[in-house]
Amino acid sequence: MVSGVVVVMMMTPFDVVSTRLYNQATDAAGRGLLYRGVAHCFIRTFATEGIWGFYKGCGALFFRIGPHTVLSLVFWNQMQIAYQSFSWAAKTKL
Repeated sequence: MVSGVVVVMMMTPFDVVSTRLYNQATDAAGRGLLYRGVAHCFIRTFATEGIWGFYKGCGALFFRIGPHTVLSLVFWNQMQIAYQSFSWAAKTKL
């Protein structure tokens, strides 16, 4: 679960920025009306909302990523055990 916290802390700002870019209105030429690009969205979000503006929705993201990370590690471990038990290559140390 600790690795899930680290993933969420690193990923949430990019998730917030990408969501804002995708959801902004566009003009007739297809350009965004609020942000000119990723860097502009980062700067504008920081200027208007501060650092905590990047962590909106981090609780929901943690409840999605935390169990996913734990289950991925458990399944990976079980797959390694199964590979070592049933694989000819693992038994012959190839």
